[in-house]
Amino acid sequence: MQIFRRIVLGSIGLLFWIGATPKPPVLIRVHLQATEGAKGMISVPVTLFSPSETIAIQNVPEVSEKEIQSISRREDGTVLVQFNDFGATKLEVATSTGRGSILVVIVNGRVVYAPRIDTVITKGCLLLPPGSITPEEEAQVNGDMRKEKEQRLKDLPRKKEQAEGMGN
Repeated sequence: MQIFRRIVLGSIGLLFWIGATPKPPVLIRVHLQATEGAKGMISVPVTLFSPSETIAIQNVPEVSEKEIQSISRREDGTVLVQFNDFGATKLEVATSTGRGSILVVIVNGRVVYAPRIDTVITKGCLLLPPGSITPEEEAQVNGDMRKEKEQRLKDLPRKKEQAEGMGN
């Protein structure tokens, strides 16, 4: 009976410990299709789902989760990803220079959207198809953005105090 109790208590403790570990970050990367024959460019092959084909994308993303301002789900199930000013500018430049090529959106290693670029994105938003980002991923990204913003606000008075202290 005592062994059974230890096993149950140990299992409960293990479950609490597993639940307490931080979740890995949600990775959202937007890449451009690599141009054929571009010298010095490192590219990575990816398989698209519709149509099913393999293309090469640039190794370095145009924008990533670091430039996301917020993610929201619309009534029709589509997912609106809104980028901050820096991300919006990078997305605009990428879609301007990459017209005619494919824009590949990858979430945690899976290709979720891959349209051919036919217009420049100037509003800093991407509208992704339903199911491309799970509600859990959406909540985690938005929570991470809130925490980061709160941390910047906490650090702001200290930086101001330090600057005032240097002026004396």
